[in-house]
Parts: sequence; C-alpha cells; structure tokens
Amino acid sequence: MRSSKTLVFYTGPGKVTACNFLTRSVFECSSEVIGLLAAWDKWASPADVSRSHGWSHSELRAIVPQLVDFSALVTAGSQIAEQEAAFSGQWGWGVPTALMHFCVQDSEFISIEQSEERQIERAGRIPQPDLLLKNPPGAIRLPEALDDNELLALMARRRTNRSAGAPTITLKQLSDCLFAGLGITGETTNCVGSLPLAMTPSGGARNPYEAYVVATAVEGLDPGVYHYSAADHDLGRISANHLPKISDLIGGQEWADAMPCLILLCAKLDRTMWKYEDANAYRVVLIEAGHIGQNIMLAATNRGLSACPTAALRHSAIKRLLGLDRLTDAPVYALTIAVPASHSEARSIN
Repeated sequence: MRSSKTLVFYTGPGKVTACNFLTRSVFECSSEVIGLLAAWDKWASPADVSRSHGWSHSELRAIVPQLVDFSALVTAGSQIAEQEAAFSGQWGWGVPTALMHFCVQDSEFISIEQSEERQIERAGRIPQPDLLLKNPPGAIRLPEALDDNELLALMARRRTNRSAGAPTITLKQLSDCLFAGLGITGETTNCVGSLPLAMTPSGGARNPYEAYVVATAVEGLDPGVYHYSAADHDLGRISANHLPKISDLIGGQEWADAMPCLILLCAKLDRTMWKYEDANAYRVVLIEAGHIGQNIMLAATNRGLSACPTAALRHSAIKRLLGLDRLTDAPVYALTIAVPASHSEARSIN
C-alpha cells in the first residue's frame, strides 16, 4: 500500500478535511493521520510502516481499513491505483483544476419541485440579487436591434421548451443542428500541421468536442446511439446493449424521456491540453461548449424546433454508454431536440 497521490487537505474550525478528488471521497482526519499518510508515500506493507515509523500493529489494524475505504490508502494493483496511474500519465493541468473537474462528476441532482421549494425558502431569508442592471438616466439610447434584422429575429425566437409537441424530428433537422454546432467548413495550418475550421471559435483551433446522438424517434434513423463525425458529416452507430432512457443520462430529468433525441457534447481534453499547458485552457474548453450549444439552438429554432440545454449529467453512465475510457474524456453539455409544444401546454424557461 501507499498513500494516495490525489489527496488534498484543507483546514476548518478545529478540524482538517481530506478529499480524494479522483474518487470524490471526503473525510475528516487528525494531524497524526496526516503524518502517517505523509510517511507512507512509497509502496510498503503495514508491517514495514510499523517498523520504520513507530506505529504499533494494533494501531494500524484499527485505522488502515478505514483509510482504504476513504481511498486515502491505495492498494497496489487496485482500480484506484490504476486511476491514479492514468491521472499521472494523462492530466496536464495540475491539482487545483483537477480538484474542480473531478469533484463535480456524477453529482447528486434534485427534482424541479425540490429546487422550487429551496428557492422559495431562500427568498424568504435572502433577497435575490438583481438579474439585470440598468444605467442611470441620461444613458445613450441605441437604435432598435430587431428592426429589419432576420438574424436577430431568429435569435429572439429561441426558447427552451421542455415539452415535446410532436413525437419525432426528421434526419434533416438533426443534420442541420449537428452541422451548425460542429461541422467542419475548411482548414488552416500552423507550425505543426493542418487544423480544422468550424463555425464556432476554438482555442488554438484544437476543436476538443465530439458529439454523440441518442436517437429515440428520428425519422430515417434507427433508434440507437451514434457518433457524429464532423470531418465527414456522418453518423456512425455505437454498439450498445440497450438504448437508455434519456433521463438516466441527464440527472433524472423525466421530461426529457418524451424527446426524440439527445445530443451529448463530450470534450477530448487532451486535444487542448497538448498545446496549452496553462490550466486556464480548461476554462476555454468549457466556454467552447457554450459556443457549440448556441449554434445548435439557433439551427433548431430556424427549423421550428426547440433545443433544451442541460449540464446535469451522469458522467460515468455517459462514458460507459459511449465507450469513453480515457480520464481526459469529459461529457460537458447536452441538448435535447424536439418540436416544441404549444404555449398553452408547454413548460418552458427562457
């Protein structure tokens, strides 16, 4: 055994908390335990540690199983040991960024009703911050933006509608959404080779995103899970044992099960990490998901559809479904695509 290489410690009132960010295990510990973990930084047996660091056999027998359960101690050849080896070999953006990235994977989500209850309770205690800021009197009035502007008129029609008004969409509608978000329109070159150009900006033209489609009711497409190749603008079927419910992939949001399709945006972080060693590039990758998602939403609006974005993802389930086994493969964003229900029957948020 040895102490985990992915442990972070932070202090609080009268206690020290440890977090293994790869396993998302959080536990309180004493200074003595911190000392033990610091000393046990090489592969060694409990007997070796007892001889070299003065812990008795009985003390170690009492504490070692707990530290293994908390993934503070790692057993040679275990799954956690393999994860740490992958982290050491694949992750290039340092511990602070890793702490944020891995600790938000597979979060627990609450229902819409629970969220509304919490908001009502909080509003009774804490005033909401202003959602819009206005300038003081005398500000310069700008020309009307929507007059004779088809692009802005299209953008103004975009709405997130969580109720489907028709059971299917067409393959052409899906095609437009995918191409708008990720389609390749050309290429450029730099000092190390050719780079693809898309309709959304990408840091260093690294284009870290791949799109996957969970199709349940797309006309002209068998139900299944597909990878969208931006290079060839085609769909390749992914082998899967079963077609999952969409809600099982996006935090239990049951409204999504009536949607004919889901687009999953998954980042290949190593594409961007290869060029940019600065951890700020992680933030750039997340921003790019917004660029892609907005194009998909506008293409959907243009086709009379509604694209509903969500970041409530069950990351491990998505990775298993898609066969994404690298530590730097990261589901980031998802959008359902559907014909929206009429306003009288729709549940929507802007």
